[in-house]
Amino acid sequence: MPRLFHVTDAGPLSSMSPRPSPPGTAHEGRPWVWALDEAHLPNYLLPRQCPRVCWQASNLTHRLLGSASSRVITVEHRWVGRLLHAGLDVHELAPTGFTVLDEQAGYWVADHEVPVLDVRHVEDCFSALAEHDVELRLVPSLWPYMDAVIEHASEYSGIRLRNAAPRPA
Repeated sequence: MPRLFHVTDAGPLSSMSPRPSPPGTAHEGRPWVWALDEAHLPNYLLPRQCPRVCWQASNLTHRLLGSASSRVITVEHRWVGRLLHAGLDVHELAPTGFTVLDEQAGYWVADHEVPVLDVRHVEDCFSALAEHDVELRLVPSLWPYMDAVIEHASEYSGIRLRNAAPRPA
C-alpha cells in the first residue's frame, strides 16, 4: 500500500471523515475521504484554488518544453504572494481501507473515517516544491502553456483552471 496524503488549508486534523464528492464530477455526492499517493503529492502543494498545469517530463517533453526536472508545475504570476504564505497542512493518512480511484492521477478514496498519522505544515510552497525536485514556472497566462503541454506531454493535468486568468485573445 502506498503512503497516502490529504492537503488542506483548513487547519491540522486528527482524523478525516467522508465528505460528499464535489459537484460536477463523476462521483458527485459520494461520501469519501480523498487521498493522494506520494508520487502525485507535489501537484497539491499549492493553495487549493490556485490554477496550475502539472506535467511529468519524458525525453520528448524535455526537448520540446525545455525542462531539466522530471516534474514541472506552472502557475500564473498573480499567485506568487499566496505561494509564499500558503498555510497548508499535509496530512499523512493511515492507508487501511483505501482503494485506488484513478491510478494516473494518484487518487485514492475511503468510505470510512481515517486516522491522520502525521501532519506537516507548509507555509512556503516554493520550498515545499523544491524538496520534491519540482521545477516551478511562473507565467502571465496558463493557456498558451497548457496548449503546449497538451500537444507534447503524455502525463499532465490542469488543476483549478476555472480560476485561471481568461484565455488571451
